[in-house]
Amino acid sequence: MQRLPAGDLERLELVGSGGFGLVYRGWSKKLNREIALKMIQGSRSSNMKKLMKDLMKERDVMQKACSDTYVLRLLAVYEKPEGSLIEYGLVMEYMPYGSLRTLFDKILNVPWALRFQILHQVALGMNYLHSLDPPIIHRDLKPCNVLLNKHLDVQITDFGLSRIVGATSSVTPSFAGTLSYMAPEALNDINYHPTMSCDVYSYGILLWTMFSGEEPYPGVHDMVIQRGVCEGQRPRLSHVDQYSDVRMVPEAKELMINCWKHKAEDRPSFHDCSKSTAVMFEAYTDEIVNAVRNVQDLLRQISLQDQYSEALGTCEDSSMRMESFIKGLGNALQSDEEKTEVLCSEEAKTEDEELRNDNIASGASSEDDDHDISSSELLMNNVASVIKGSGDYNKIMRNLDNDGILTKDEQEQLNSTQNLKELVNETGKVMARKYKENPTQLVSFFKNLF
Repeated sequence: MQRLPAGDLERLELVGSGGFGLVYRGWSKKLNREIALKMIQGSRSSNMKKLMKDLMKERDVMQKACSDTYVLRLLAVYEKPEGSLIEYGLVMEYMPYGSLRTLFDKILNVPWALRFQILHQVALGMNYLHSLDPPIIHRDLKPCNVLLNKHLDVQITDFGLSRIVGATSSVTPSFAGTLSYMAPEALNDINYHPTMSCDVYSYGILLWTMFSGEEPYPGVHDMVIQRGVCEGQRPRLSHVDQYSDVRMVPEAKELMINCWKHKAEDRPSFHDCSKSTAVMFEAYTDEIVNAVRNVQDLLRQISLQDQYSEALGTCEDSSMRMESFIKGLGNALQSDEEKTEVLCSEEAKTEDEELRNDNIASGASSEDDDHDISSSELLMNNVASVIKGSGDYNKIMRNLDNDGILTKDEQEQLNSTQNLKELVNETGKVMARKYKENPTQLVSFFKNLF
């Protein structure tokens, strides 16, 4: 395994945490590429030995697993002297689009072609891990541990809890993983030993998140989840049934239910899963190129918007953002009839703007080029900034729907926007109209949201 000295990595930027380590984005001079660096978190001598053992275990698993197309590659080991100690890290490929969780947080309607490609690629990657000799059990398969490369292809990651079958190690306890993705036998048997079927169960829950866009059992206490899963409860099927008319969704639902069956021996293998998902994905192969391109464009636009907001210093504390938002609503809408008339005459304003644009295009001058921004325009910018700046647009839209604030037509109006400019304009119009109809409901909604 290649080793990189301390001076090799530059422009390191903390981007998150995974397992027991901190994850940085940076550049390797030797590899001449952008990388992700996973370093041990904490430096106290009392636990450094265990942390080092964990890191080396993850290194060993990744070395064994990373020859597959859909498993994240380990590029090198990083060594950084710290006094009399040497800190170690794992150098991996950097994934520009983040995780599957990030995708559903940022994109409201992920194309079905891309969803089925992801489901198929995860099944292929997990089948590879299980087909190794000896097999590798992941033990923590979930959206956050499924990364997406620049082509939006799957890269399974985070092997901190993984286990090579037959290996003798006391590093990882039997009760390990993310509770809402854990199989019932892992929750109710103190003598439980991980098996490949526990990964299949996690895949079944992951299938559900691909339909719902949400995490399972939101707001439910861990102890309630543990008891419910052991009693046979699973995420609500209504989140899947709403898409029953979508091509291949009924087949995917059947696979999902088979994967999360209560008895481990009743679940399919990933070899069987990958055969099923291959048929599902084949039904969308003609659409996948455009689906990937459209999502890449959207993610790039969102990234630029985030960078722009950060450059302007708008990444404030959420409570400050909420205060600013409500103040903007009040100032723009509550005081006088003139402001209300402005908000109610969006169509007229739009026609005036189109006429002014036509005049400018034809070389005519406009006396209003330097006019003050109207209250409605300020509101549009304020509302859109809060929604886009929250980092959870998808969640906001779902909650607006669940609370009955947005009608289906209004949702379609926002979803049909082609770029950020249109989204800003349409969001402002809809939110201004909603505030006028029921200001208490809308303000209460955003208070609860933040």
